[in-house]
Amino acid sequence: MKNRLFRHVCAGVLFIGIILLAFWIRIQGTEHLPPRQFTEHDAYLYYWQADIITEHGHLPERDMHRWLPLGRDNSQLLSLYAYAIAYLYKAFPWWSLYQIQLYLPPLCFSVGLSVIFLFFTRSYGLLFATVVSLLLATLPGSIERSAAGFGDRDAWCWMVGTIAVTSYLWKEQVITGWHRYLATVMSGVTVFLGGLSWEGFGSFLLIIHAVELWKFCTTETEENLLEYLLWMSMFIPWLFLISPAYRSGSGFSTHVAVLMLVPPVVIFSLRGMRFLLLLFYQPLRPYIQQLAWGLTLIVMIWGISFFLLQFDTFETTAFAFRESKLMKSIGELRNPRSGYWINRYGTIFLFGSLGAILASFHFWKWKSFPLASSIFLFVGTTFFRDMISGWTSASTCNILFLISLGLVFLSLGSLAYLRREMERNELVTLAMLTWFLLWVGLSRGGKRYDFFIGVPLAFFTATFIELITNYLFPPVAEGKHNTITCLIKPITCCVIILSFMFFPPLGAYAKRTISAASQMRRPTPGNNQIMTAFHWIDTELPQTAVIAAKWNYGTQLNVFGGVKTITDPDHYIPNWIYLYEQYVERVKSERLCLEFLKTHGATHLMLTGDQFESNSLLSQQQSKAFVPIYPNQEFSNARVKIWEIRYPLDIKPDSKYLATQTEEEKHR
Repeated sequence: MKNRLFRHVCAGVLFIGIILLAFWIRIQGTEHLPPRQFTEHDAYLYYWQADIITEHGHLPERDMHRWLPLGRDNSQLLSLYAYAIAYLYKAFPWWSLYQIQLYLPPLCFSVGLSVIFLFFTRSYGLLFATVVSLLLATLPGSIERSAAGFGDRDAWCWMVGTIAVTSYLWKEQVITGWHRYLATVMSGVTVFLGGLSWEGFGSFLLIIHAVELWKFCTTETEENLLEYLLWMSMFIPWLFLISPAYRSGSGFSTHVAVLMLVPPVVIFSLRGMRFLLLLFYQPLRPYIQQLAWGLTLIVMIWGISFFLLQFDTFETTAFAFRESKLMKSIGELRNPRSGYWINRYGTIFLFGSLGAILASFHFWKWKSFPLASSIFLFVGTTFFRDMISGWTSASTCNILFLISLGLVFLSLGSLAYLRREMERNELVTLAMLTWFLLWVGLSRGGKRYDFFIGVPLAFFTATFIELITNYLFPPVAEGKHNTITCLIKPITCCVIILSFMFFPPLGAYAKRTISAASQMRRPTPGNNQIMTAFHWIDTELPQTAVIAAKWNYGTQLNVFGGVKTITDPDHYIPNWIYLYEQYVERVKSERLCLEFLKTHGATHLMLTGDQFESNSLLSQQQSKAFVPIYPNQEFSNARVKIWEIRYPLDIKPDSKYLATQTEEEKHR
């Protein structure tokens, strides 16, 4: 009894310590943030929306402060994060709206980390859960986008996605009883919240679909069909009824219904079809697994065909598989190089990958050799992309990457077909492997997605440590409990983890842990001439003023300047950003520039830095239509300049400046 109490006390101390450590790391550097500033452009969008919700109780159908003259169609947005900020402010009014958004990312990460710790403690034990949680708490790659001041919704979506997946896996570990239904409802509700939070949340749902398809193809009976229907009922009808994006999505929400609502219905149909066949057509029972494979193959071919047919439309969705010129210009969507992974994950990305390979051998023995080889090729063409591209070419490396994905799916399919008995935690490993392949694959083509790879990397690193420890110390693997064997595993884990954290040949990632929170992201706009200009706009210009400026300043002008804008980081109409660059930044004709600005209702123009050099009209200060108004002194040498626009009578709006697509896109 005393030993059990001691273990519970130790578990509680470890749990609280790791969560507090994770939160403490992520609030470093907040004292250096200027008032009301974040470290990310998109954070100002959610602050702007939360402020509107606080005042009016909801977002308007169209935001007529942005994307003028049409306004931003808010019905296509999934703005639950902004609503969460606003209603937290109403619940805790002694904190300001800014303070809540400032600290919400580390709070969300801490909640998600708590769920991970509890789930893995139940599934694998306290030591395993401690290793996973400690890695997630300290890895620089898991810190940057969850640090205080980031203000974007990444940590919120990570938290919701983590809860959705782990609660579903928890449900699979509970045999019967109300706990199983509680976990089912919890997973369904969090999927609903995720569906209202992010257009790309369907990627987390794919992890659950992989588990369901694995069960469908490896079992010859159909169980818990009503439970799956209960899970679906928690989010499918409500998402469709509540959000117009699920009924008629466009832009970034074009395929949100296909990703979120269609796959669960298809899997339910497959399971329902097999249930009916087992119930009413007994002669088919000996071939039921072959039937399951046939149905699954048909569905997968249909899904791949749909993706290929709709490939061009993914240019303006949450995952831009076909990247436009605008998307290629965004730094966080560029391809990461090899040094990027080392800087953010030390060598954890390497040992996590080795853990995934060892885990496949652990569960499926030598039958998993094709799977392990496929994962090896996948890892090589992702984390060591520069090296392989140097040996061959970038296109060859990309082809090998796609081949590795195809081989992984074929290998998993063959394992599912040959498999005879479900191993303990097999579904958890499958889910983590799917998570690994999905988010690492997406991160390969966009830096911003690597924030989501921390969970499978930490899981498979812990798996690697456990399997190596069991191999080196057979008595530990055989479960022989004495003083020595009880200490071997914790000591070995401590030595390995400390080596990962502080030993330079193994990455020494802990040296970058604090800086990931305090230095990796700088305040934007910061204490500089741009912020001074925002203050001037707020005090000197009326709120009806419409400022034409580079897109990344759009929402900041709304928040700090209190004025209206024509573009912003929301990228609602990417073509308008092209048009702004064409007719304002690089234009040679004053008339074309004025027609564009007149069409958008701009009353003022703000240019910064290098934009002067590309604008021959304003760099020479010879235009009578553009009247310099800021700054009052040393205008020619200023890095931020604002003009009042006085349109000649013959300047008229032209609808061509409101085109939402280029001619190439129209004929694609």
